[in-house]
Amino acid sequence: MLKLSFVTVLLLGGASALALAQPITAGNDKAVRHLDGKAIQAQIAKGLTPDAVYSEVVFTRTDSFRVMNTAREKSGEAEVHDDWTDNLVVQEGEATLIAGGTVAGAKTTAPGEHRGTSITGGTAMLMRPGDYFLIPAGTPHQMIVTPGKRVKFLAFKTKK
Repeated sequence: MLKLSFVTVLLLGGASALALAQPITAGNDKAVRHLDGKAIQAQIAKGLTPDAVYSEVVFTRTDSFRVMNTAREKSGEAEVHDDWTDNLVVQEGEATLIAGGTVAGAKTTAPGEHRGTSITGGTAMLMRPGDYFLIPAGTPHQMIVTPGKRVKFLAFKTKK
């Protein structure tokens, strides 16, 4: 009966309203899932508060990989992930990615995660829609967003 009720809700179109009303969270990667694009955009917009550095919707989180959609309206800290490689695909907007070099004032913020104020000696690359960036584990990187601008990207994190 529960399965029949769920199918009825889908046929009546109630699933979209339900998806918008509940926060999007990482799900089981062993089952087919669909996340409505409007719900994803609404969740990202909701997270972009004046104090937020970024807003993110995590689609999948496992021990070996993560997939997320992120929007930034502010620059981030310099960071290094010891065990995670970042694969980024820019969807809209633009920013500057600084990669390589040394993180100034680096502090360990979690196991295998280090953050600091800036990068010295890195390479600056403009991030534009359609661009892909690979940031290998252990590589310092920082995203700089020009005030008043925004960048949105898909991030695929893989564990080394």
